This record gives sequence, structure tokens and C-alpha cells, in this order.
Amino acid sequence: MPRLPSNFVSKKKKKKNGSDDDDDEKTTNSEDEEEDEDGGYTVVGEDVTDSSASEEEEEEEDAMMMAGGEGAQQKPTKTQQQKQLERPKVWRPPENSQEGASDEMEYDATAYDCLHAFSHEWPSLSFDILRDDMGDARSKFPHAFFMVSGTQADQASKNALSISRVGRLKKTGGGTKTSSRNNNNNREEKKKKKMNSNIDNNSDDSDEDDDSDEDDDSDSETDDFDASNPSKSGKPTLHVSSISHPGGINRVRLMPQNAAICATWSDSGHVLAWDISTAFRSLQNSVEDQKNQNVVNEKKMKIAPKKVHSKHKEEGYALDWSSVSAGRLASGDNTGSIHVWEPTDANVTDWNIDCGYADGHDGKSVEDIQWSPSEATVFASCGGDGGISVWDTRQKPKPAIRVKAAENCDINVMSWNRLANCMIATGLDDGGLKIWDLRHFDPKGKTNPKPVAQFTFHRGHVSSVDWSPFDSAMLLSAASDNTVCVWDLAVERDAEEEAQAMAENESNAEIPDDLPPQLMFVHQGITDPKEAKFHSQIPGLIVSTALDGFHAFKPFNVGPET
Repeated sequence: MPRLPSNFVSKKKKKKNGSDDDDDEKTTNSEDEEEDEDGGYTVVGEDVTDSSASEEEEEEEDAMMMAGGEGAQQKPTKTQQQKQLERPKVWRPPENSQEGASDEMEYDATAYDCLHAFSHEWPSLSFDILRDDMGDARSKFPHAFFMVSGTQADQASKNALSISRVGRLKKTGGGTKTSSRNNNNNREEKKKKKMNSNIDNNSDDSDEDDDSDEDDDSDSETDDFDASNPSKSGKPTLHVSSISHPGGINRVRLMPQNAAICATWSDSGHVLAWDISTAFRSLQNSVEDQKNQNVVNEKKMKIAPKKVHSKHKEEGYALDWSSVSAGRLASGDNTGSIHVWEPTDANVTDWNIDCGYADGHDGKSVEDIQWSPSEATVFASCGGDGGISVWDTRQKPKPAIRVKAAENCDINVMSWNRLANCMIATGLDDGGLKIWDLRHFDPKGKTNPKPVAQFTFHRGHVSSVDWSPFDSAMLLSAASDNTVCVWDLAVERDAEEEAQAMAENESNAEIPDDLPPQLMFVHQGITDPKEAKFHSQIPGLIVSTALDGFHAFKPFNVGPET
């Protein structure tokens, strides 16, 4: 049964050691979220206006000011003076998963245009987003999208290939400086009213009406849930149609030219090709017939795969379709072998599979594969040998170019830029990110190129990288330090601008010298993320999968303003 977890806590928290948690952290994963036995959907960040000050703090402050008479001021203590002089610190991921375990993170509604969480019965290592016919460059809320994902169940027979429709994703956060400023002004006005009218009840009611009016201007994104008619409430929806799958799913990829054809890497060592059109039609019928339900899980189907390939010696994770040549697929396993699938006809009813690509990574695992976005016969692979190999199917069995890209470290994942075709991003097992210009690769292999950019922000192994389909300089990364990061490689550090900002606002944090200026956003509140992707038709929307489920979110500073 799919489930959608309860709210992240938005109230001010205390660290377990008793000190205030003042770090600039984005989301929270509180203990209150753990229990949701009824499986109901609750939006992350719902009904959040501003987390910078609570009602209790305001009332305490007002009481202290009024204790000595109207307009009276108390001399700040030494501790308060020191706190005023201290600037907030920039949060960094802990060195290991045990550090910082006592901290609870707060969800900052102003950092997101939307943030939603949902999950299936079992975790998913991998997912892919279906291209739909709802239009390109969609920016108006609410949003909806289709995705396919694969489970990692505790028993092989329980696994499934799931096709999901996530709908009615409304705007959940402030997402703009204007809304944050309005909230601050409302609090200041509220304090003045309390001071001048001895905090009578009428002024409180008036302020609550003002707050509700402001919420109404947000396109009803925080409507109350109507259990009798969910379709008219503000709650997002999750409809799922599943296909029984033999074994856990290591990787799932949709064919770009035909989303009804899907390939999966099974932990049983088989690569399977599926026609998911029947399950997709069932999902569409479910959405139409049961639109008054927020969570619908159709009965698991038993559908035979179009193709089962059993020639790999071990299981693997590397899997990718060519976006240039329809039906062309490459799969790589943990023994270093790569198999290229060639469709037998234009309708892609079957494949001939060439198993002769085995000399690219010295017998070490092939961790990821990416087909060229512009050349039909070229693909790249990375692996446990720390190398990148560029292959041309016309020159097998050896790679056309091979370079050493990391020393004593696996390259876990890679992404080929579809807007700037010469750029490849790689994510390393030591947490490093490296950006490569293929024009610097030496075909003769006499010299190893240097990355055009590299970052060491992540404190755990990188599990996913993805270039933006709308901005050639924007990159997404996910790592085992429980973060998903957005990078803008076009940004450069401006010391004068930073100094001016520090002088103008004492609340601005001092930027550490080792913090990359290209780091645009850090998303948290997740456990061990495995994949993260930009949505190709909704600019700025990001979907991620982790041990505790999926997140769909749009940072306020990524994509168009909403």
C-alpha cells in the first residue's frame, strides 16, 4: 500500500543538549513524522507561515517589555550581548552519519515553492519520470506528473515495478522574500497592537483574519482536508498501478522515444524489458474513476516481460537508453562487462544483444552508463577502476578513449549534459563531484585530462548526478550524507559583493572559504538518497528517492518565479 507521511514539524525545536538550533537548515525529519498508521497524505510544510519566531516567543518578549511599564526597556544581559554579536553559522553535512544525530532540523517554508513527500510499501533504489502530454515548461501550480519506480522488498516475490501518478501538487511554501517580509511586518504590527491595547482579544482575532486573508492569496495551497470529498480538498493525490517483478530492482529506465517500454536491472542478475502500457492504462482509469480518493493502489498485475536477458555473469546497476537511436540500450554489470541491445525492427519488438564490450574497466564493476545525446553510436561508462571510458559501437571491443578520472576511488555515477554535449559530470565514492570537458580527452591516452571543475562539499558517497534540462550550467547531486544539492556552475565568487552584504545585514552568515559559491541549494530531511532528477517538463521541480520514500520539491531559487 502506498503511503504519504505526516507533516514535518515547523515549530521551533531544541537540540537534545538543550541549546537552540539556529543553523540555517532547510527541512526537518522529526519523530512526530514516524507514526502514520492510517496512510493519509499530509503535505510537508502545510500551513506554515514563518519558522523564524513562534507565538510563545513573541508573547514572552511582550510580557518582558510591559513588565516595567509601557515603553520600558531592560538592559540586555552579557549572554544576550554576545548572542547579538554572533553571526549565524553556515550548516555543513556531518563527517559521518553519527555526528549531528542529536540535532533536529526545521523546515523553512520560504526556501521552497513546494515540498511534498510520499512513499510506497518498500523503498526504491531507482525511478524514472514519464514524459507526458500535459505540456512543456509548466510553471503554474498545481502540478502533476507520472513516474515509474522499482522496489527493494524483504522477499523477492514481493517486489514490483510501479507506475505512479502524483497529482495536485500545490504551492506549500512562501518561496519569496516578499512573503517573508510580509510575515515579519505582520508580527511587528501585532506587537504594536498588543502594546497599545493591553493585548485584548479583539486585536488577536483581527490579526488572525489578516493571516487567513494572506493564505487565501496563495491560491488555496493550504486548504483544509475534506475527508468526505478529497478531490475538492487541498491534498495531493497518489495513484499507483504495479507489475510483479522477479527480484529487487537495482535500476529502472524508460525508453525516451516510447515511455511504454521500460528496462530494469534485477538483483537476480537479469536485465528485463517491459511493455507497461497495460498498467499505464489501468492507472489512467483509476485516476478518472477514483478521483475522490487521495491514495489508490491498484491490484498488482502479472505481466510477462518482453525480453529477459540472462547472459550477464553478475548483477549490475549501469543501464541507459539512447535518446538518438530508438530502442538501443546498454547494460553494465559488476564484472566489468557491457552488453549493447540493438532492436530488430522499428517497433522495438525484440533485440539482438552484443556481449562483447569487456575491456573498459580492468574487470572492475561498471557503475554507470550514459549514451551520447547527439551521436547514435557513442556512449560513456564509469566504474570501480576510477576510470571513464568512451565507446563507439563501430570500434568494439575496446573503448575509443579511456582516461583515469579518480585515484583509488570508484566513480559511482555520471551524467552527460544534453544542452552542452561536451560536458560530463561524475560523482565519486569519496563524495567528490567532477566536471569534465570531453574536448580535453586524449584519444591516444598519453595524458589524463584535468576536470574543469570539482567540488568536495558532500561528506558521503555520491549516489546520483543529473544535469538540468533547462540550464546547461545547473547540476543536481545526491549523496549518502542525506543531502540533495543544486549547483550552478556559472556562478563565481564576488568578494566585494559578499563584503557589502555582510555590512548591510548583521544576520547574514559568514561564508567559509571552502564553501563553493556554485552551491545554490541544499535539501535535507531525507535518509540515504539514491537518485534525484530534474523534471524535464516542469522547470525547477526535483524528484528524489531515498530509504524513507520520495520527495517532490521546487526550491524558491531554481526555475521560474511562481
